[in-house]
Amino acid sequence: MRAWKLALAGPSVFWFFPVFFVILSSGTSADPPGLLGLIIALIVSASWGFLLNDFFDRLSDAKSGRADALHGHGLSKSTMIIMILLTAGLSWVIVFLIGGGSAFKMVLAFNYLVAILYSVPPAKLKVRRFWGFLANSLIERPLPILVLLSYMGYYTVLTIVLPVLAELTWSVFKHQVADMKEDADAKVTTFAVYLGEALSDRVVRSFLNPLSVASLLALVFIGWLGVPSLRPLLDLVFVATLAGVVLFYLAELGGRVKLYLTPTDPPYIIFLNVAYRFLLLPVMAYGVISFRPTYDLLVVLLIVTLSYQAYGYASLMRRRVNPPK
Repeated sequence: MRAWKLALAGPSVFWFFPVFFVILSSGTSADPPGLLGLIIALIVSASWGFLLNDFFDRLSDAKSGRADALHGHGLSKSTMIIMILLTAGLSWVIVFLIGGGSAFKMVLAFNYLVAILYSVPPAKLKVRRFWGFLANSLIERPLPILVLLSYMGYYTVLTIVLPVLAELTWSVFKHQVADMKEDADAKVTTFAVYLGEALSDRVVRSFLNPLSVASLLALVFIGWLGVPSLRPLLDLVFVATLAGVVLFYLAELGGRVKLYLTPTDPPYIIFLNVAYRFLLLPVMAYGVISFRPTYDLLVVLLIVTLSYQAYGYASLMRRRVNPPK
């Protein structure tokens, strides 16, 4: 379960920018307690998704040596089944308590369907190369964001653009590349395993990582266009993010910085993730507190999420800098 600390906070933290942007730019009248409840329901749904995936990977993880407590296998099969049913039931109870139209329930149901198809045999898209990559790309960020935007009644071009940019800022393909060796040992043919180590690594380094920078800067620019009251602060976020990325990239080229948190996270991508979480999101949260205080509980949830994730990243970085003997 400890592995969910970053796994849950990672995708969920990308839901906050679209929500804050819509609150500040559209004058939405979405029910604040309902919106908070929906985010909690989506986090519970993410727990359900991790449990489901772990449950149906028990045998393959055991063969590859990954069957440990960090992957959920410290739990018995019966306990995992009970937790799968409880997390699914709790999330849907919340959904029906908060009300809302049918559109967002349909998107949420579709999200559940894709997660089932991704993890559960006989479909198990996870091992079906490109289709597994596509399904995983949808269920972590784009579909939850679409659920939130549909609950808020927000239907514009940005209803599609925001989820896409959120996914491009941190593609799940990078996670597949980081797990390539374990997946190959377990005979799990993800899209990255199918492409091979050399090509997958080249896709990440030469395409996806630079695309992450462009996507995050595009999110900042969208915020700048849509929320004029925050433009001075967003100007600073844009400049600081771009300057930091360039500085860390050059430092790595010069051999001055070599820290990688995962095989797909060079120093400038680590900085990019920090900039999103601790520069852009606080600015948007400040806007919510200042101009739409009825949604301030969302900011509290963001603070809890970022604190939890900061602790996890700090522990991970400490282990990278000073590995245990």
